[in-house]
Amino acid sequence: MNATFQNVGRRVGLSLCLLVATPALAQGTPQAPSRPAVPSIRVAAEQTALTRGRALLADFYAVKLDALWQAFTPEVRAQWGTLADFRAYREAGVQTFGAQREQVSERTLTQDGETFYIRSATFQRDPTTVWALIIGFTGTRVSTFVILREGETGNDPVAFSLR
Repeated sequence: MNATFQNVGRRVGLSLCLLVATPALAQGTPQAPSRPAVPSIRVAAEQTALTRGRALLADFYAVKLDALWQAFTPEVRAQWGTLADFRAYREAGVQTFGAQREQVSERTLTQDGETFYIRSATFQRDPTTVWALIIGFTGTRVSTFVILREGETGNDPVAFSLR
């Protein structure tokens, strides 16, 4: 994994630490009866992220990348290089890992103005590794797009586990 993806992983890792600690939040449910209900804007943003994240990942799996690429912010595009680079990355992923074998879980999380759709899945040619596919939305734009092995730590001091 290159340094750019490690930096994004750190930022997402910080966000996802809340996901591990409070799974009820990831489902858009109130934290506790004594606290106010989750604002309807947040619930709507998470529902939109769930629906749009599913659609964009379906296209990603099918190597239909134009709509996803168009949704990327300039910063996310810069992380992946060109559309041709992104397509080559995805095609290599299909060759290496095959199709999604099992969806382990999916969830949403909103933090600091970004709403995340996270899908955990295994793939045909590596059925024992669970991968987290993370799409972050800021408004209608994809402001984060990361694929990480769940529990991956590397040299990251902010290591996290999604399990």
